[in-house]
Amino acid sequence: MGIVQRDGFKLTVVSYIGLILGYVNKVLLFPNFLDTEQVGLTNIMINIAVIYAQFSALGLNGVVLRFFPFFRDKEKAHHGFLFWTSLLMGGGFVLTTVLFVVCKPLVVTYYSESAKLLVEYYYYIIPLGLATVFFQLYDSYLRSLLKTVVPSFLNEVVLRFLTTVCISLYALKLVDFGHFVMLYVAVNCSMAVMVIAYTFYLRQLFLKPIFSPRIKRLSKHMVGYGLYSILASSGNALIANVDALMIAALMGTQIVNGTQVGGMYFVGIYTTVFFFTTVMLIPYRSILKIASPLVAQHWKEKTMSGMEKLYKQVTAVCLVVGILVFLGIWADFDDIFSFMPKQFASGKYVFLFLSLGRLFDMVTGLNGVITYTSRKYRYDLALTIGLVILTVGLNYVFIRVLDLGMNGAAIATMISIVVYNILKLLLVRYFFGIQPFQKDNIWVVLIGGACFVLNYFIPYFGNVYLDLAVRSVILGSLFLGPILLFRISPEVNDFVIKFLKPFGIRSKFLE
Repeated sequence: MGIVQRDGFKLTVVSYIGLILGYVNKVLLFPNFLDTEQVGLTNIMINIAVIYAQFSALGLNGVVLRFFPFFRDKEKAHHGFLFWTSLLMGGGFVLTTVLFVVCKPLVVTYYSESAKLLVEYYYYIIPLGLATVFFQLYDSYLRSLLKTVVPSFLNEVVLRFLTTVCISLYALKLVDFGHFVMLYVAVNCSMAVMVIAYTFYLRQLFLKPIFSPRIKRLSKHMVGYGLYSILASSGNALIANVDALMIAALMGTQIVNGTQVGGMYFVGIYTTVFFFTTVMLIPYRSILKIASPLVAQHWKEKTMSGMEKLYKQVTAVCLVVGILVFLGIWADFDDIFSFMPKQFASGKYVFLFLSLGRLFDMVTGLNGVITYTSRKYRYDLALTIGLVILTVGLNYVFIRVLDLGMNGAAIATMISIVVYNILKLLLVRYFFGIQPFQKDNIWVVLIGGACFVLNYFIPYFGNVYLDLAVRSVILGSLFLGPILLFRISPEVNDFVIKFLKPFGIRSKFLE
């Protein structure tokens, strides 16, 4: 856990620097200088690029995490592992691109009225998909080498800073919207170039073909795992992004405040609110990047006791941090959204439902990593396929049949995430005899629930900045105070101690 805590801390710091830049972009710049439908376009292009990349990857990101420990040998260029995975992924991208071009008439049929901007900038998604697939491959490769901080810094900080530059140029009217989109795509593509350059800097860019007996010996297992992984990863990408796509397709044109708007208008609101739910996932994703190769190592060494310890520690930390961030955003939601055009405040309950789903995803810990890196990965695939069907069905029912619009999409996503993770918890418990929860987790939930209720009894302090500060301090102190004082989650105390140590601060209160 020492590696997880050390690099997890660095990744969390990087992520929260990126969060500040993301806040500037998503709250202060994009909504105030772009039309709501233009905001929707910039967000949905990234959503589609993620799905594009998962189909292009041919399951190789999972293969890298699962099998790289068996090839790792720098003196032998890792037996050509990076070359062959890069070559296969390039082939996957070509196949996906052909399918993407062929499917354009179908996209035009469904989105020509409700999402005209998406149709207009359709082909811009191809370079985004290429950059995304190779960034993810090299990110997985570097994660397996336990080099996680720089790729995260590129994705979380550098990308968002350059995005700030792009939207600033548009806000200053130095470029029109068409050129802004070109710059936006170019900036996103540059991240793949930078991560490959970093791999070269580390002298780990081995792109010469090596016909290693080890590859031949394990190829059957890797191909089998890759075939399942492509379906699982593509399914997960669909699950994470299908809600925005279905909002664009199903909500159609409507009259809002006397103005006719299309589905992209609602996508703009939904995806902007969705950004705030990702804030909750930052610590989880940071830790997951470190923990994933450790899980693979535990499988290799067959140390289930170490696996269970890691499982519980990750859950304990993510539960506390997840509830803390959720409380902070929910309590200050009205204050935060007062900086944006008023239509974005209509996404308040979208945030509530999505956050509850994301929180459950966090607290179930490493169940996904454990299953898809184990010999039982086929079960994870079956669950993922079932979840895709459930997610699409629920979104259709809640958006179109029950006419709940954005809120319906958020409810559908929440239900899908909860059901999916419950089934994975049961799967891990049944096959491996481990589960992530401890008795003390109940106290964390109870304290969080009490603070949630208490928020409604705190009066407004008359000034948005004062209210943000005071409300956050009150709820943060009431939530974290008992947890740290009574060491309800010792992992959290250890994390805070490590955070304060560089500043020369020590406290018996925490030890």
